[in-house]
Amino acid sequence: MNRRQQEVMQTLERLLHAIYCQDTDTYRELVADDVSSFEAETPARIDSVEFHLHYMRQQKTVRPPNVQYRLDIVNPRVQLYGNVAIATYTLVVTRSDEGGIRFQTTNETRVFVREDNRWMMVHFHKTPIAQFSP
Repeated sequence: MNRRQQEVMQTLERLLHAIYCQDTDTYRELVADDVSSFEAETPARIDSVEFHLHYMRQQKTVRPPNVQYRLDIVNPRVQLYGNVAIATYTLVVTRSDEGGIRFQTTNETRVFVREDNRWMMVHFHKTPIAQFSP
């Protein structure tokens, strides 16, 4: 990967960490106000960062404090088109808590735009693959 592709991957890693740790400040820094998304949890496209911030705040209040996550980005690809980057990958989330270890896998596409010398996510699409426990 070249330097700009590596920048996108670093931004993606920060973004995913913010999501799974409910770090709304970092999420807000990395996501456009009018971000659009398609997710399995919603029946239609969502067009607002506020929806996701609300969901993250709700998760923070209901998640048990001892839940731990590991995030693995599998087979990443970053395509650059001027100031637009498309990151595609499979995300494997390993969650451990008092109930044991659980895995969740999604195929994801995230679109970033470079503005003011930083990458900002403007769209994402997540497709669940599998959720299982050993």
